[in-house]
Amino acid sequence: MLKFFEQPTLDLMINAVITGMLYAFVKFKLNKVCKIAFLSGGGLALAASVFVAVQKNTNRELKLPFWNGFTYVLLTVLAVASVALILFSLLWLAAKRLRRITQYFVTAAAIVVCFTSIVNGLPNVLAYPFNFDLQGNSVFSTDFLYRFIGLLLGFLLVLVMCIAAFKTVKKASAALSVIFMDIAVFIGAFSVLGRLLQLMLQLQIIRQNRDRDLFKLVFPVLQFVNNNQALFIFGAMGCIALLAVIQFVRNLKVRGAYDNPAQKRKLRAAMRNVRRWACVVLACAVIGIVNLTAVHAINNKKPVEAPVEQCEMDHNNMYVDFSQVDDGHLHRFAYITDKGVEIRFIVIKKPNSSSYGVGLDACDICGEAGYFEREGQIVCKRCDVVMNINTIGFKGGCNPIVIDYEVKDGRIIVPIEGLVLHERKFK
Repeated sequence: MLKFFEQPTLDLMINAVITGMLYAFVKFKLNKVCKIAFLSGGGLALAASVFVAVQKNTNRELKLPFWNGFTYVLLTVLAVASVALILFSLLWLAAKRLRRITQYFVTAAAIVVCFTSIVNGLPNVLAYPFNFDLQGNSVFSTDFLYRFIGLLLGFLLVLVMCIAAFKTVKKASAALSVIFMDIAVFIGAFSVLGRLLQLMLQLQIIRQNRDRDLFKLVFPVLQFVNNNQALFIFGAMGCIALLAVIQFVRNLKVRGAYDNPAQKRKLRAAMRNVRRWACVVLACAVIGIVNLTAVHAINNKKPVEAPVEQCEMDHNNMYVDFSQVDDGHLHRFAYITDKGVEIRFIVIKKPNSSSYGVGLDACDICGEAGYFEREGQIVCKRCDVVMNINTIGFKGGCNPIVIDYEVKDGRIIVPIEGLVLHERKFK
């Protein structure tokens, strides 16, 4: 659940901040035609995102090279449009006489930035439900429900931040709007630079052997951007949070002129609304920071694995005594083949039963990733799916691969010959 709560923040938070700020600027600082054009572009971006998400997860004819090329074009357009937007918006702010003309250039660049950034990030989030049920679980399962709730909460956080950014820029001055909007757009463009450079290397637009000097120049940038994505998200949230603080302070006292107490109350109500949305921005920023730090740490915490235990063995079999595994916890054993490959298998006593679950520490879906015990449950290390302990020893889903064994004289007897058959799984 927490993993899918974190992912929308990683994929969409920068885009949400930029989209909210751009729409507020276009709607309240430019004319009605610009507003309609921007809304049309946003609607097209949502439709395109749904289409791309469906194609990525259902159309097997479109291979990875196609998607790499598509993403490369998308990010290139995003980078160019971001530069154009920054330049045109500064020109709009500086040259008041040219605003009738430059507002259309600003709008065009804003539409392209909004469209490309949404289509770059949103399909990833929309695609997560396609991966909820890889192990054959029903969509009505608890596991599916938890993941969907996590994704929904993460998406809700991003959506609220987008609306709060819109409300904050709505009442800001033209100068503050342009300055903070351009900073956010710059952060967004720079955050995709690493991926863009990586694609240029993959598509051999930049070749390491041929373009050595250029490669030495771009590789540190690629490495820094890809390894510090959270830093750019913090930057975007910090940008809108700083504007929110400025707006909060500027709206502590009534500054506008009023002719009667009713007008004063109206001004105070409007200022109170600005302060409230500023608080929403700060709250979303705090939750986003917690999401990318504490929640991220939980999601990436290495599970405590059961150690490989020793058991009696001869040339033909391995013998596990009941007394060694009758505590209801996960126990791991291993056989080292002549090729030096460690073939692991697990044993756990089933709850409210005298039987045992026995299988390889690997499955057909996730390979040799193996399993660990968490709060009395057996969990796949790779996909985080919780196993039904009572079904361990049966085929299907992410269950451990079934192996031959027999129970005799208070011991579980596992033939070594049967283990060696699965040697390739652990290479």
